[in-house]
Amino acid sequence: MKIAVAGKGGAGKTTVCALLAGILSREGRRILLVDLDSDPNLSSALGFPADAALPLIHRKELIAERTGSTGEPGGMFLLNPRVSDIAEKFALKRSENVYLLPVGAIETAGEGCFCPQAAFVKGLVRRLILDDGESLLLDLEAGLESFGRSVVEGLDLLLVVVEPGMRSLDTARRILAMASTLGVRSIRVVANKVRPENLETLRARMLECGVPLDLKLSYREELARRDLDGAGIFGFTDPAFEADALRLLQAV
Repeated sequence: MKIAVAGKGGAGKTTVCALLAGILSREGRRILLVDLDSDPNLSSALGFPADAALPLIHRKELIAERTGSTGEPGGMFLLNPRVSDIAEKFALKRSENVYLLPVGAIETAGEGCFCPQAAFVKGLVRRLILDDGESLLLDLEAGLESFGRSVVEGLDLLLVVVEPGMRSLDTARRILAMASTLGVRSIRVVANKVRPENLETLRARMLECGVPLDLKLSYREELARRDLDGAGIFGFTDPAFEADALRLLQAV
């Protein structure tokens, strides 16, 4: 299964991605997580040391080797670089069946979509091959950029994470509109940081925005504390969220 997690920055997509990895690993699946965010922090959410995960996008010699780029603005480069060995060479082992590939995203203004880095990332994501019992989890760049580059074409499931707030819901609404044209088999919405006293108001606002509520992750002080302390959340379990997430995944 190929799953991507999207949403507005700060909504909690990295948290959801890390928790899903734990859920799937406890089900006996082998998981490859791919961090595609320009502010990559999936490694810390999984409990890796801060300096353990250099994003591939910053490995300039690797990008140049695989794309044939000279680094000159407007220069020629391969649109379909060789990437079949990247996961095996650069993935970090979190547990016996959970691995992280820190990719990152383009940060320099003006690079746009047609650059060696974009060709490398798109080629990598499209060519990752899964065996039986394996799942791919993509932590997408915050906002809409991944959809403009068509990185998410052909996914089995897109999870759009929202937090209680109109800006987050507006981003989700736009993501849903764009993703529906990219051949994603199933699109679901996860409401994160939900407090009991805000649930009904959130439901009403989501209904007004045309954003469905498919899965709910309640606000947890422990998650907030771990985030503040810079501690990993990979081992954290929320029984209600886990049961609902498994039912959703089984229905895809």
